[in-house]
Amino acid sequence: MKFGKRKLAVAFSAILGVGIASQASADVYGLSYLNVDDLLVSVNAIGGGAGRYTFSSNQDAILNGTPDGAAGNASCNGNASTATTNCSLASPTLSGTVQNAPPASAGVRGEGDYTVFGQVGNYSNAEAQVVEAVLTGDAKTHVESISESNLADNGGQTAQSNTNVLSNTTLTLAFAGGVGGVMTVSFTADVDVQAEVSGGDLGLAGASSSASLTLQRGGVTLASWAPQGTGAITTCAVGLTCVATETGPSLQNTATSDGAANVVAGSGTYKIDISGLTDGTYTLILATTTSTDLIRDVPVPGTLLLVGTGLLLGARAARRRKS
Repeated sequence: MKFGKRKLAVAFSAILGVGIASQASADVYGLSYLNVDDLLVSVNAIGGGAGRYTFSSNQDAILNGTPDGAAGNASCNGNASTATTNCSLASPTLSGTVQNAPPASAGVRGEGDYTVFGQVGNYSNAEAQVVEAVLTGDAKTHVESISESNLADNGGQTAQSNTNVLSNTTLTLAFAGGVGGVMTVSFTADVDVQAEVSGGDLGLAGASSSASLTLQRGGVTLASWAPQGTGAITTCAVGLTCVATETGPSLQNTATSDGAANVVAGSGTYKIDISGLTDGTYTLILATTTSTDLIRDVPVPGTLLLVGTGLLLGARAARRRKS
């Protein structure tokens, strides 16, 4: 193959031009947002009630291997029957330190900030809160979480973010005749899970969300439910009847992409009825998670530069042999 000096320069410039153009707006992006609101628990008990409870939250964010240096975890507890608590009574009831992995070039999230920043710059952040809690005197329970990360073409290589929120509550219940107990848990939820690799970039984006409710007695799971938009029940012990009603999308989502956007989004109402309970002490557990996990390949322009240099050196060698 023969290249004149001018043709070689044009070809080399064209290769670099294509590489730079393909990277101009390249992003690897992940988002997971979950909002559980208006959560209420009702029981047809004739005696007893809520006892001890704990809330915990944790959030982490890492960008190019560097995490946010502040601890994102927090916890509090109390006893509903004695009205004692070390949980905040003002909104939010519980919140760890918001996480912003350095050195973020965009998307610095504030406390209690659930803005979606999108595909701008390099960042990875996470925030989670128990915003309101019936057990601390609020009219309802409200949990909100977000994990979001983006890798642009100016140095972003890997990013991870995640949140976890967990509540445990003991319920000592007495029913008429000691049997025939019914517990109903209902809430509304909004979910937005996205994964996308844009601009012709090479990489992989992943994001996930989950929410579950578990009822235990003596450490044994009697009922568990992870809303999937289908009304399916995970566990319902012998002697119990469990019925779920769901009008929204699944809250258990995993989105992955090495190209076009993969998005799960929507809102709805969710309810579970558990009947057949007997006198005793139960533990009710609510858990939610969000996460993102991104990786971006070595930028293409660097590779094309090597290819172009190889062509140039090859042409020079050919001219020397010819002379």
